[in-house]
Amino acid sequence: MIRINDIKEGLRHLVGWEQGILPADYIDEALTETESGLTFQSAHPMVTLRNLKSIMPEMGVKDFPEWNRYKFYHKGEVVQHDGFLFEAQRNNIAQEPRMADFNNDFNNDFSKTEGSPVGSAGYWKHYDPVSVWLSRLQDMAITNMVQTFLTKKSLLKESKQILERRTFFDGAGRLSNTLPSGNRLVGFEITPAYSMGVTAKIERIGLQMTGGTGKVRMYLFHSSQVDPIQVEDLEFTKTNGGFQWFTMKDWYMPYISEANDSGGAWYLCYDQAELPEGMECVNVAKDWSREPCGTCNIGSLAAWRELTKYLNISPFRVKAYETFPEYPEMWDIEDNVYTNTVNYGLNVEVSVYCDLTDFIIRERQMFATVLQKEMAARVIRMLAFNPDVRVNRNQSNASQFDLLYETDGNPQGRESGLGKELREAYDALDIDTRGIDRICLTCRPVGVRYSHV
Repeated sequence: MIRINDIKEGLRHLVGWEQGILPADYIDEALTETESGLTFQSAHPMVTLRNLKSIMPEMGVKDFPEWNRYKFYHKGEVVQHDGFLFEAQRNNIAQEPRMADFNNDFNNDFSKTEGSPVGSAGYWKHYDPVSVWLSRLQDMAITNMVQTFLTKKSLLKESKQILERRTFFDGAGRLSNTLPSGNRLVGFEITPAYSMGVTAKIERIGLQMTGGTGKVRMYLFHSSQVDPIQVEDLEFTKTNGGFQWFTMKDWYMPYISEANDSGGAWYLCYDQAELPEGMECVNVAKDWSREPCGTCNIGSLAAWRELTKYLNISPFRVKAYETFPEYPEMWDIEDNVYTNTVNYGLNVEVSVYCDLTDFIIRERQMFATVLQKEMAARVIRMLAFNPDVRVNRNQSNASQFDLLYETDGNPQGRESGLGKELREAYDALDIDTRGIDRICLTCRPVGVRYSHV
C-alpha cells in the first residue's frame, strides 16, 4: 500500500515550472518552487507554458456560475464575480469575493463581509484555470512515476498487507446497556506499533446507537497536531438496535508521516454534545485492558493477539470544551480518563499494511530527474494527440510523427530522444529497502542505495 495523496503532496515542489516571462503567462508562484533546482521546461524544448495553454481544455470566466450572496458555498466551489474567478477556501455564505486587500496586510484576502468594507480573511482565493490544470498534470505525473517505479523495481511485494480487515471485537451490546450522553469526547486511543513503514487504515466504523437517528460527526486526531486529521458526518439511520457500518475513505494512521511525528497516538472520537436529541450509545461489556478468555472464545483470542501485535487500543473519555463543535482542536491528553470496559457504541474495522509512502517522501531527491522527464514525456504525447482538439498555431511547430518519435522511437522499436532518457532514468534508480525495519522491509540490513542520471 502507498498513500498516493501524501506522496503527491510530499513531491509537489520537487520539480517546478519556470515562471512565464509575460504577465499573460504568469502562473501560481507555488508551481515554480523546485527543491531539486530542476524545471519541467528544461527537459525538452517543446515543453513550454504557451504550448500547454494551446491544448488545455477551454475554460473562461463565463463557464462558471455567478457568485450569489444567498447561496451557501462549500470549500472548493468556483464562482465568477466582477470578471474574476474565485475558489472557496472554506464553507461560507454572504462572504463577497474580491480582488483587493481590505486590511492592509498585503495578503490578497479576496473576501469581505456583506455590507462592510472589512471582512474575515481566507474565504476565497483567486482561481487560475491554467495553474489548476498544471497542478493536476503534475499529480498525474507523480502517480504514474511512483507506480512505474514500484513495478520496475519489484517493490510491490514490499507493500504487502500484514493484517486484513479485523474488527476490534465481535458481536453487539445489549440494547438495555446504554450510556447517558454528556459534554464529553469519547472514543478510542489507538497507538500504532513503533515501526517505520507500518500504516493502519480504518476501513469501516461501526455505530450502535439507540433513542434516535441522525448525524454523528466522527473525528480522527493525532496527538502531535492541533487540528483534526479527518472529520466526517455519519448518517445513522438504523432503528433495530444493531451496528450500522460506514465505509471510510483514506483514513490512515501511520506510525510516522510528513503530517505527524513519530510516536504519539491517534484518537478516533465523537462529541456526545453533538449527538442528535435523544440518541444514546449502546455499550459492549468487554474489558479492553486484557486479552479475551481463551477457553471461552478461541477465535476472539486469536484475533485479539493478531490485532494487538500492531495496535494498542484503549477506550477513553475527556471533557469537551464549549467551543469544540465550532473549533475542534486537540485537547490536553493528560486529561484523558481511560475506561477499559466501555466502547461508547463504537467498533472499528482496520487493516495494517507495509507502506513505502514515507520512505519515498524521505528519499524524494532521487526521483527528481525521473519526474522531470516523466512530465515532459506526458506533455509531448498530449501535444501529439491534442485530446481536446484545439485548433491553434502551435500545432505547426511539430508534426504528430515527430512528437511521438521523441517519446516512442521509430516504427522499428528503436528508442530515441526523451523516451530513451526516461527509461534510462528509471533504470538508474537503484534502491534496496531490505533491513530498514523490523516488521516490514526486513531480510538483511544492507541500508539504502540509490543513484540518478
